[in-house]
Amino acid sequence: MTTNRRRYFRQPVALPVRVRVVNGGAWPAVTLDLSARGTRLLAPEGLLAGGKVQLTLGEGEGEGVRLRATVLGARPVADRFEIRMVFEALVPEVEELLHREVHAAQRRELRARSEWRDVCLTPADPVTPAPATDGERRRSRRVRIDESVRIHVGTAYVGARIVDISSGGAKIRLAQVMRVDERMALPIPGSDAEIRAVVRSVRVRARDLHFEIGVRFEFGDQYEARALREYVATLRRAAEARATA
Repeated sequence: MTTNRRRYFRQPVALPVRVRVVNGGAWPAVTLDLSARGTRLLAPEGLLAGGKVQLTLGEGEGEGVRLRATVLGARPVADRFEIRMVFEALVPEVEELLHREVHAAQRRELRARSEWRDVCLTPADPVTPAPATDGERRRSRRVRIDESVRIHVGTAYVGARIVDISSGGAKIRLAQVMRVDERMALPIPGSDAEIRAVVRSVRVRARDLHFEIGVRFEFGDQYEARALREYVATLRRAAEARATA
């Protein structure tokens, strides 16, 4: 029993999935967790327990892992639905592919956590091409701001909230899932500037099923980096003043 529990452990992972209801419609969703036996989805529509669906795990239509599932239950969450499903009659090849995806998600999470810690260590000069040594680095503390923004992803703008920010990166909360290594442009509150950033971690908030992403800034030049440092320093001074008031 211990071996089975370990083998079918559900890993929190956000993957795009296409849901096709048997004798019904189809719509996109995202996984909240995944194992070789089942999954939990965040979807725009609810389904009745016992319903049959076809799932495609992957990036695009016609690609990825295809399998059938039975709905175990669903519950509304804000304007969406959390749906629990169990997979049906997996052939060994598909089961092994799902195992690999779960383990790959675990490795990505560990790597993202390590890189997110590195975000808090920034070189004295962010645009210096030579790598900085440990002695040349300083800790860049994150400042909580809870600011509403619209981030630029591809050709679209998506509503989000900046939870905290440092001179090297930020934590952002949003309803739309993003993938590790996906790029975006983050507007700086109070200015017309946008800073390019790359997603380094993605987590699901169990409380409200929103997503929290950690991003690392990619500065175009030293002036962008300096302006961001000054903005964060201003936020930090304001926070310290409130704390001592």
